[in-house]
Amino acid sequence: MKVLKDSFIYLIGELFAKSLPFLMLPYLTRKLGPDGFGELSYYLTMLSLFAIFVGLSQDGAVTRYFYFYGKKALNTVVKAGYLFNITISFILLLGCWWFKAEIMAYVVLATMFQSFVNVQLALRQCQQQPFKYIIIQIILSLTNVLFTVAALEYFSQELVAYRILAIVVTNLTTFLIASLVLGDLFRDNYRFTWQRMRLGLLYIFSFGLPLILHQSSFFIKGQLDRIFIYQQYSKTDLGIYSAGVQIATVLPIVLMALNKAIVPYYYQGLKDNSLTIAKIKKYTLYSLPLSILPALVGWLLPEQVYLWFLGQSYVGSKYYVVMYLLGYGANLPYLVLVNYFFFYGKNFVISKITFFSAIVYFVAMIYLVTLSLDLIPYSLLLSNVVLIVMLWVIINRVGKK
Repeated sequence: MKVLKDSFIYLIGELFAKSLPFLMLPYLTRKLGPDGFGELSYYLTMLSLFAIFVGLSQDGAVTRYFYFYGKKALNTVVKAGYLFNITISFILLLGCWWFKAEIMAYVVLATMFQSFVNVQLALRQCQQQPFKYIIIQIILSLTNVLFTVAALEYFSQELVAYRILAIVVTNLTTFLIASLVLGDLFRDNYRFTWQRMRLGLLYIFSFGLPLILHQSSFFIKGQLDRIFIYQQYSKTDLGIYSAGVQIATVLPIVLMALNKAIVPYYYQGLKDNSLTIAKIKKYTLYSLPLSILPALVGWLLPEQVYLWFLGQSYVGSKYYVVMYLLGYGANLPYLVLVNYFFFYGKNFVISKITFFSAIVYFVAMIYLVTLSLDLIPYSLLLSNVVLIVMLWVIINRVGKK
C-alpha cells in the first residue's frame, strides 16, 4: 500500500509540476512562431548536451551512495559534486566568452543550476520524502512560467535569449529555496578536509564517468536529431517537428514519475530477494501492450485538436506526436529491466548496451534525415526495440546462472 500511496503522490505531484510548463507550450509556440520555436529547440538541445558533462549523473550517484553507504559523509559527496559542477561550468563559460557566444553562456548557466536542483531532488527521493520532492518540483514549474512570461511580455526582441535567461533565473531560484529553506537534510558533524573532498570526487567520477556513454546515448536518441534538422531543414520545419515531440514528451514524464516512486521499493525488493528475475521478466511482458496504448490514443485524436493547442501554423504536428508516443512508450519495458542493472552497479554494461542502441539510432537517423523529415521518428522506435531485446537477453542469461 505504501508503494501505491507514494506512487500516487509522485505521479499527481509530478504531473501538476510538469503540467504548468506543458500548458505554457501554446504560449511559446504562438509567441515565438515556428521559426523562433525551432531556434529555441536547438539551444535547449545544447543544454542537454552540456548537462551530460556538467552534471555527470550526480543525482544518481547521490541516490546510490545513500542506499549502499547510508547518510555518513553524504554531504561530502554532494559538495564534491557541486565543486566539479562549478569548475566545468567555469571552463565552458570561458569558452563562451572567447567566442562571444552570449546565448550559449546562458545555456551553460542554466545547465549548472539545473544540475544543482537535480541533486536536491535526489536527496529527497532517496529519503522517500515525496512531498518535499514535489514541493521543489512545483516551485521549479511556477517560477519557470512566471519568469518566462514576464521576460517575453516585457521584451519584444531576442525572445529566444530571454526565454533561456528565464530558465537560468528559474533554476537558480529553485536551488536557493531547496537548499536554504528545505536544506540541511543530511547535516553532519564531519569536519571538512581536502582528503574527504578528494574521496567524494573519486566516488562521483567512478559512478559518473562510465555513464557518460549511457547519457550520451540518450542524448543521441533524444536530442541529436534537432541539430541535423537545424542544418538541413528550415527553422519552421524544426519548429513544427519540435512542437509535436514536445507534446509526446508528456509520456516519458509520466513514466519517470512512476519510476521515481517505485525505484526505492524495487531496490528493496532486490535487496531482500522478494523481487526475482522471473518476476522482472513477467512484468516486462505485461508492460509491452501498455506501451502502445498512448500512441493509439494520440492517433484517434483529430488533428484540429493539436492545431487548437499549438496554433494554426503547426500543421503536420499530429504525425510527430503519434510516432514519438510510440517510440517513448518503449521506455516502460526498458525501465522495468534497467533498474535491475542500476541496483547492482552494472553501469558499464548499461552504457555499452545503450551506446549500441544509440549507434543504431544514429545510423538510421543519418540515413532517414536525407530522405524525409517524416521518417526520422522510425530511428527512435528501431533503436528502442534493439535496446529492450538486448537487456532481455542479458537478464535472461543472469537468471539461468
